Parts: sequence; C-alpha cells; structure tokens
Amino acid sequence: MARAAGVGKGTLYRRFPTREHLFAAILQGRVDELDASAQRALDAPDVWRALSEWLELYDRCATEYPGMSARVGESLGDDRSAVGTLCGPMKDSFARLFERARQEVPLRPDLTSTQLLSMVSALPKDARTSRTLEPCLRVVLDGLRA
Repeated sequence: MARAAGVGKGTLYRRFPTREHLFAAILQGRVDELDASAQRALDAPDVWRALSEWLELYDRCATEYPGMSARVGESLGDDRSAVGTLCGPMKDSFARLFERARQEVPLRPDLTSTQLLSMVSALPKDARTSRTLEPCLRVVLDGLRA
C-alpha cells in the first residue's frame, strides 16, 4: 500500500498508526457526504422517501470497496474505534432522520437507527461487484414499516 502511494512504510505508519486509522482516512469523504445528505434529508417533505433514499446512498457508499460495508457495520457500535469515531456525526444525523421518520411513518418500534445501519451494512454482497444483492435492501426497507 505504501509503495502504491509512492511513500515509504515508515511515512505511512507515522501518519496512520493502524490500518483502521488509514481506513478511516479513506472513508472521510464518504462519511462527510452521508452526514450532509442526512442533514438535508431532515427537511424533506416526504420523510419516508428521504429515509429510503439515504439508506440507498449509504449502501452504495459502503460497498465502494470490497469488504468496506462489513468493516463499517462492525465499527458503528464502537465509538472508541477510529472508524466508529469518524462515523459519529453521520450516525447522529441519521438518528435524527430516523426519529423524524418514526414520528411521521409507522416504523418498527423495536429497531434503533444504529441497528438499522448495521443491518444494511451486513446485507449479502455480489462476489464480483461487492454491491448488495437484489432485492435485499428492498426487503429491509419493506420490513422497516410497522
């Protein structure tokens, strides 16, 4: 990885003490995009559509690189990890969107926003493309309604 970046291993490890820190740096732009998108969705007139579209964006972003989705999903509940810390603001913005949706749309009462994100992250992926298999996300969305 250091060679591909054109730097020595020492330089890489001084900047990123662990692989997780490097992974968090790679994710930064996507997580910022998701956070901003969730904040914009809070003002959407159709909160169900906004929530569904945001989860589709989250799924697409989390499957950009092989293994990325599972790694993000595992880190969502660990606020001490580099990835968990990075995802904190995005999780908070999504939680506000999820709670607004819960007030306006009959949603399952037994599911938290973090559980929903972890569930979407864990959906089965196509081995060739790393994309979520159809119709898995649709099944989750359909099952979200109470």
